[in-house]
Amino acid sequence: MELGGEKALWLLSPRITVLVTAISKKGQVNAAPYSFVGPLSIVPPMCYVSSGKGKDTEAFTRETKEFVLNLVSVDFAQAAIACEARLPRGESELEKFGLHEKKSKFVKAPSVKEAHATVECKLTEVIKPKGSDHVLLIGKILGGTCEFERDGGKPDLDRLELVMHVAGAHFRKAGERITLERNK
Repeated sequence: MELGGEKALWLLSPRITVLVTAISKKGQVNAAPYSFVGPLSIVPPMCYVSSGKGKDTEAFTRETKEFVLNLVSVDFAQAAIACEARLPRGESELEKFGLHEKKSKFVKAPSVKEAHATVECKLTEVIKPKGSDHVLLIGKILGGTCEFERDGGKPDLDRLELVMHVAGAHFRKAGERITLERNK
């Protein structure tokens, strides 16, 4: 079967779903779900969020140079996804959809209380890929939190019950962990 570009994009799925929180200089909080996110570097630890141009997430992140990735789990997934609603600037998506702010450890942007894991970032760069309808928000990872731990102090991703995005309204739960040998 031959696939056009948009259908072929599905093959890069499922992707982790996060609820990005950002704060403006005026203290307004924005929360929006994203699945175009991922790691960029180990040393220093860096990640990216691919945001539609002109979104409050981009605007607030540019203003205060920080954002939080709140990993979306099954228990609050519907409320997190509802935060994609276009509300007037200054109206709280978290409040409207029954979620709550929590003080972050490393940045002023709040975390989401319902999130079992967070990644807090300092904006280092905004990249506008030529011809793209998105911008890349590049962040240095300052730290994070995780409620569940497995052997060796590592995050227990199985207990997080993370939600993965495929496309549109299609989501999946993160699957079973397997171990494969690597040739490094």
